[in-house]
Amino acid sequence: MSKIDHTYQELCRKIFAEGREYENKNRGVKRLQIPSYTFRHSFTDGFPALTNKKLWWKAIVGELIWFLRGDNDVKYLNENGIDIWNKDAYNWYVKHHSHNGPDNTGLVENPDGSFRMLTFEEFSKKGRGPVGQNYSVHWRNFNGKTDQIADLILGMKKDIMSSRLKVNAWNPSEIFETALPPCHSEFQVIGVPLEDGSFGFELHWNQRSVDVFLGLPFNIASYGLLAKILESLTGYKAQAIEGTLKCVHFYDNQYDAALQLLERDPDKHGPCELVITNNGFISLNLNSSSKDSITDDLNLLLNTIEIRNFKLEGYTSDKPIKVDMLAPKEI
Repeated sequence: MSKIDHTYQELCRKIFAEGREYENKNRGVKRLQIPSYTFRHSFTDGFPALTNKKLWWKAIVGELIWFLRGDNDVKYLNENGIDIWNKDAYNWYVKHHSHNGPDNTGLVENPDGSFRMLTFEEFSKKGRGPVGQNYSVHWRNFNGKTDQIADLILGMKKDIMSSRLKVNAWNPSEIFETALPPCHSEFQVIGVPLEDGSFGFELHWNQRSVDVFLGLPFNIASYGLLAKILESLTGYKAQAIEGTLKCVHFYDNQYDAALQLLERDPDKHGPCELVITNNGFISLNLNSSSKDSITDDLNLLLNTIEIRNFKLEGYTSDKPIKVDMLAPKEI
């Protein structure tokens, strides 16, 4: 039995039963929404990977590595065959890129000597382009000076029971300086005393807006992966993840797909476990109390680790259910 599929289907049914439909102006479609939901998963039930539709595991791992690197250019993602941020990067290019100047940066010259902007297809072929002040920037360089991930690891090592082990991706002064304002806006490590006298932790995240069909399975697995990475780096065992979800919705082009998923058996597939292979993976020095040392080790790790170092052992799933992702009209 895959417990996460039961939890996910319960949420889907709740949206269909209790959701209110309205016109979402920013995407030009209707949205069926409930105000909030709390999602929780214990690692005693395996890794939180949805099985009733196949996860794009490579993209989940690649995006998280991208965030943790502090990278805001889609080049790394595209080099690994991951195109999930390309529409947002193009949106940023169209609306915010500086095209003026002596070199006509980012423009294509027409036969008559005039210039035009790249099409989405041309932009995608380039395989690179920034997305502004995204999660990556805020996690590793908040306001241009704070490495929140290094601070988090150092804080966990100093006092796992501290209530200050938080990372924030929501910077009010830069909300319009990114291709997409952060949906999952912050997360917190909460220390847990265990029966044997040791300590573990839970990873809790807050999400201001939740695309339940396309985004949420991705978010759940991503925070599960982040919890396991923190476990590996600090030695404290991850116990559970919990998401406080707001504006929880389906878009109207997802209704049929969600109903199709609800016809699938949540008990068809069993749980799986995350395996982090040693190839390219290092552990931080648990005796280090220096932020500079942790930052250097973390950067070395993230520049060395590869997507293939993270495997889901025992993962089986139903076939994917494809639905187009809707990019916002305005930032």
